[in-house]
Amino acid sequence: MLKKGWPILVASMLVASPAWAAAKPAGKAHERETMVKKVEVVVKKKTEQKETEAKKKQESSKQQKWLAQKLAQLHKKVGQIEERLDKVTARIQALSEAESATDTQTTPADSLPTGEPSASQPTEVTAATDAPSGQAIAANDAAAPASSGQTVTEAPSPNSPQPVGEDQEELDEEKQEQIDGLIGQLIALSNQLRAVTNEIRALEKKVGANNADIQKLKEKVKALNDQVQANKKALLNLL
Repeated sequence: MLKKGWPILVASMLVASPAWAAAKPAGKAHERETMVKKVEVVVKKKTEQKETEAKKKQESSKQQKWLAQKLAQLHKKVGQIEERLDKVTARIQALSEAESATDTQTTPADSLPTGEPSASQPTEVTAATDAPSGQAIAANDAAAPASSGQTVTEAPSPNSPQPVGEDQEELDEEKQEQIDGLIGQLIALSNQLRAVTNEIRALEKKVGANNADIQKLKEKVKALNDQVQANKKALLNLL
């Protein structure tokens, strides 16, 4: 009987014990503190993630603004280069057209057929030969220069070579100066395009080469480089 009632007695004594009663609420408080700490850790992680995303968005926005400003500057430079290049191209075309016009107007002296009388020859010669001998002799005597010192100046033959005048030399010198100046401008424009190309490569390293605006700018620069090379060839043909 005593053995059977002993566990019940011990249990009743523990329930009635103040130490055991105080230990029970302490355990619940510890659990609550643990839960609170876990919640705080989760909230902190979520807050940090939001702050990180916000920073990334802010940095991305700054990068996009910087890229837009940089592209605007490059487009402005390319536009100025294109404007100057178009002026140079127009001047080269004008020189080429003037050269072509000069070549077409210049005809060789050998183009006239030999053996045919010129249109400028007088018809009186034929009439004089057809006249009677006395009239022909009189005509020849009248046409001959007097012996009192009169001289006859012969007109230069159309087939005789004409010396190059000073005006032509000045024109050639002026043309050469224009060509030299245009070549210098083309070299300067080529160097400017090379500098723009280097800036575009630096942009590609920062933002990547798949940017559509950068690709359009590269195509524009390539077209201008091709135009510069075509102008150089045109100038070489004028030399």
